[in-house]
Amino acid sequence: MVPQLNSGSKRGYVVYIILVTCLVFLMFELANDKGKRVGISDTGSYLVSSPIMNISGSDDVVSDTSENEMSTLTNPDQQFESKDKPSSSHSEQILIKKNLMFIKTHKCGTSTIVDVFYLRGVRKKLNFVMIPYTHQLHSLTRHLLPPRPGSVYNMQCQHGTFQPDAEHTIMPKETSLYSTIVRSPVSQFKSAFSFFGAEGKMQKKYGHLSIDALIGHYLDEYPEPTENKASAGRILNSVAVDLGWNTFNRRNLGQTLQEKINAFIEHLDQEMDFVMITDRMNESLILLKEYLGWNMTDIVYLNRMVSSKPKVTMSEETKARILQYQVIDAQIFDHFNKTFELHLDRVGREKVASQVNEFVEMRESFENKCLNKNKTVSNPNASIKWEITEYGKNINVACTFLQNKPSLLTEVITQLQLSQDYTIPIKGQETEPFLMQDIVSKIQRDYDNNEDPV
Repeated sequence: MVPQLNSGSKRGYVVYIILVTCLVFLMFELANDKGKRVGISDTGSYLVSSPIMNISGSDDVVSDTSENEMSTLTNPDQQFESKDKPSSSHSEQILIKKNLMFIKTHKCGTSTIVDVFYLRGVRKKLNFVMIPYTHQLHSLTRHLLPPRPGSVYNMQCQHGTFQPDAEHTIMPKETSLYSTIVRSPVSQFKSAFSFFGAEGKMQKKYGHLSIDALIGHYLDEYPEPTENKASAGRILNSVAVDLGWNTFNRRNLGQTLQEKINAFIEHLDQEMDFVMITDRMNESLILLKEYLGWNMTDIVYLNRMVSSKPKVTMSEETKARILQYQVIDAQIFDHFNKTFELHLDRVGREKVASQVNEFVEMRESFENKCLNKNKTVSNPNASIKWEITEYGKNINVACTFLQNKPSLLTEVITQLQLSQDYTIPIKGQETEPFLMQDIVSKIQRDYDNNEDPV
């Protein structure tokens, strides 16, 4: 039998029902808002908080949280997930991507960075987009080393021209951070001018003149940029070439040079999630770490040996002439140097500055423990000629790994990826990769046991 309610009880019961309904509705809205803030993604990426800044220029609204609030979501399927999630005390969301598509530009300090990527790959047993036993990606449509069965590509970081259509198939943008690096066009030109033999060629032709005179003679051999054309090759505007300028240029023949440059930069802006700056390497690595969800030990590197040759200063007139010829690269650099500031705002300038200080101290300590800079050794496979210390040989063999030339590391990565369980060797008896078996095994064992001493 249902009890009868008097008028007072009925009013109280109605008020109670209204209050419960409002409470349920409020809880639903809060849960829904939290889901939006955390940003659960079907792509396997995840979001963390950061200060409010819309880098893409789109009209998407990003939820805002209090200054002390941190929101992170770990995805068990994430292949680039750090064991220690990056902390954040900021409010705009950052999309953490699983994988990395990195275009290696010439003479922009990329060899040092790629060594770091290779070390990360060995630790995490990742799949690289590469042609077996070569560090040049001549093609993205044939001869590629396949990922291990049941897995996908995690990283691309070798020299190769940016080919967006092919990249989108191999490294989907939904789960891959698209990145590259650019450098001040004057210093990049100077490095390429020396490295690719143009300086020596000019000396043979004209004698041992000043650097200004040698560069002047070199530039005299090329036509000055016009309204419709600028030279682009291995030395002049080579960053643009690496990023796909030649193909883009052929598809837009009816436009002026400036119109093509503007369109090309807009195209790169749409394709690249983050562009690093060689001249701001440590800040760049900290930002990259944040966008990939890595920790500090994932980006530690060894400095290449500094040339013993005395530094040569160019005149302001020579620098101005270089910029005139480097018109495409110069505008690309200027644009992404500006967007770099937006990335700093997005992640948080104070946070980045603090982490840079911590990273510099960590990296220098690591390098000093790895290398004996009072002694050099002769090793044809080493890109760093300083002697490896006992610490680097026996305790932290990442030192020995990072000392090697990219060509050897490419061979090591090839054999690792060809094996079913990511171990080496799979061929040969006395090859360098065979001799590196113990090094690779210890790197992986230390990482798996959370004993990585970096």
